[in-house]
Amino acid sequence: MYILSEKKWKKIAIVDLLTEKSKLFWDLTIKSIRKYIKLNKKILFVVNRKGYTSSSICEDCGNIPKCEKCDIPIWKYVVEKHFIFMCPICKKVYEHNNFCKKCSWTNIKEIWIWTYKMQEILKDMFNIDAFVIENTNVNSLNKISKINKELQNKQFVISTSILSCQANFVPDLIIFPNADTWLFLPDFNVAEKHFLFLYEFIKKYTTSNFIIQTFNINHYVYESILKLDLNYFWEKELKFRKQFFYPPYSEIAVIMYKTEVEESLYRKISKLESELKYLIEKENIEIEIFPTPQLIYKKFGKYHYNIILKWKKIKSFLDKAVTLLKLKNKWFQIDWLPSNLI
Repeated sequence: MYILSEKKWKKIAIVDLLTEKSKLFWDLTIKSIRKYIKLNKKILFVVNRKGYTSSSICEDCGNIPKCEKCDIPIWKYVVEKHFIFMCPICKKVYEHNNFCKKCSWTNIKEIWIWTYKMQEILKDMFNIDAFVIENTNVNSLNKISKINKELQNKQFVISTSILSCQANFVPDLIIFPNADTWLFLPDFNVAEKHFLFLYEFIKKYTTSNFIIQTFNINHYVYESILKLDLNYFWEKELKFRKQFFYPPYSEIAVIMYKTEVEESLYRKISKLESELKYLIEKENIEIEIFPTPQLIYKKFGKYHYNIILKWKKIKSFLDKAVTLLKLKNKWFQIDWLPSNLI
């Protein structure tokens, strides 16, 4: 299933990947790629991250190898045409095994495809060598000249963002193979970031044809992209934020604590939560309070926990809490009006 829209000389196809769960490319996308190859036209593939794959999973027991120091899967990278396995946070390098360390089976599947894995897949499927642009913000004239020379005869190009390095590459078709990466993140402003990313791409290029593959075809981000309408997006986005009392209808503050001792973390957070609730009750105000582990719970060997506060005007209460509870002296970090919650 797909939805097609033609707005302002742009033809945009939003493809529903739920109907083709086992495929990287939907049939419409494959047919379009083959058509453009035959016509010797250029295609830009927009892949959200650099690297090879973000993790692997054992299909027998479900184990996902994680970094010992960070609560995050080990990523696979290509360095000088060799694979390395490394934590994207602390950069610790790990030995690669073709078997699961938990159950010893060899049924390992790679998940989340990034730039170099996409390059490999395109070669296998279409027998075309795609050029991966590592840095899209090159300012050096020598580097720009080198990139332009390499792009001259390239039919497929893979990039993580808009080519702002003055590269002489004008694609005839732009494909977003997995456009949902932003939308999977648990944050109040992910829809805004995702919409603006797609919107700027479509407006920036003179390209007329776009294919966006998604598992969330009915999300208002894609409805807005089909209309190419900023006002329509903000109408939907502000309705969502008002419903859940997110900015601009409230202010948010985050109090964060980190430590190498997990038991100490829980004691500190539990005590602070009780103290904050006491102050809130004493002030007779209706501040919402949410203790929660950070999205990446462990980083560089330290455990991270947040207490999120939400209210119409929270700054005065936050200043009072910081002073009365001496939070800065207790190694708490305070972020008023954070740009994100993750």
